Amino acid sequence: MLEEMKTRKTIKIKKMMAVCMAATVIAGNSMTVFAVPLTMSDGTVFDAEYYARNNPDVVAVYGTDTAALFSHYQSYGRAEGRAPAENGAVSVGDFVDKTQTEQKKTEQAQQSESEESETKSQDVTQEEQAEAERLAQYYKDSVFIGDSIMLGFRNYSAKKTNFVHGIQFLAAGSYSAGNALKPVEGDNVHPKYKGKKYQVWDAVSMMGSRRVFILLGMNDIALLGLEGARDAYKEVIGKIVEKSPDVEITVISVTYTLKGEGTKVLNNDNIAKYNVLLKEMAKENGWEYLDLCTPVSDGKGNLAEGYCSDGFVHLSTSAYDRWEKELIKYEKLHPAQEEEAEEEAEVKAESASKTKTENTGTKAKTETKVEAKTGTKPEVKKQTKTGA
Repeated sequence: MLEEMKTRKTIKIKKMMAVCMAATVIAGNSMTVFAVPLTMSDGTVFDAEYYARNNPDVVAVYGTDTAALFSHYQSYGRAEGRAPAENGAVSVGDFVDKTQTEQKKTEQAQQSESEESETKSQDVTQEEQAEAERLAQYYKDSVFIGDSIMLGFRNYSAKKTNFVHGIQFLAAGSYSAGNALKPVEGDNVHPKYKGKKYQVWDAVSMMGSRRVFILLGMNDIALLGLEGARDAYKEVIGKIVEKSPDVEITVISVTYTLKGEGTKVLNNDNIAKYNVLLKEMAKENGWEYLDLCTPVSDGKGNLAEGYCSDGFVHLSTSAYDRWEKELIKYEKLHPAQEEEAEEEAEVKAESASKTKTENTGTKAKTETKVEAKTGTKPEVKKQTKTGA
């Protein structure tokens, strides 16, 4: 008898669940579908799914049957403080109202967060655009001089679409301070400008660059020794400055070879010593020094394997990626001088003034031609005053 009553009670509860679920599906056409709880025979709002999800210890003993779970709640759960449904609902309607309220709050918070994120994104985009324009202008006015290492950077920049794409280059394989000082004749190594070889100081002058970044490599060490190579380097830069007095000079450090790949005097110990000499030379002469060697090294005085492209000394794309990041940092530490901005403003003003003058001159010539042809001056319309 007791078992039969229990079965009837279970059937009744399941029918009530079916009715509630059907009502929820119908309502779902105009609102979000929720896991609506049941109002049990004693008036308790009970959500079996919620109760099972939040009381795994009960499920382990009673299973997931709604009647069994509710029986546990009546016998033990209520006294133990276990919640029968989410949001403290006391009726099905109350449950839906509270759940919808919570959802609205969540949606409003998400919308607010989205709007705030969009505003920040717009600000970041504007800042990034301003930085991109500034970098493009800064390096557009620069020329990078060097040997095969710089040729690699030229090839890298040609494939990019950001600021490095606008950099100008004067580079040639095996170019060195010693070669730079040789005359432009025969097979002597010199970079080309507009398809023709020039002494580098003449080419810089013709290009009208504001900044020179120079990396003449390590080959001079073998022929001239450390100090001799440094002196030849200084002589080359001196000629550039003599020809272009206002140019800004930045000496770039010589990069290492892979560990153990250096030969005779062209080894990493000597390259490190040479870089010290170049840095001191730059400081003594008021030039800048840019260390692009350390960022691509292994931290032990060698070129990192991941940054090498040929198993010896030449750099990979990832190495030039690092160079690019270092150039961004460099610009921030050495921003364009205010005079540059003033000069650019003056050039624009002069251009506008010239255009205005040319337009005025064209108009005067036209009137003169009319007068010469007709013998009369062009009629000038008089303005008539009105009371307005």
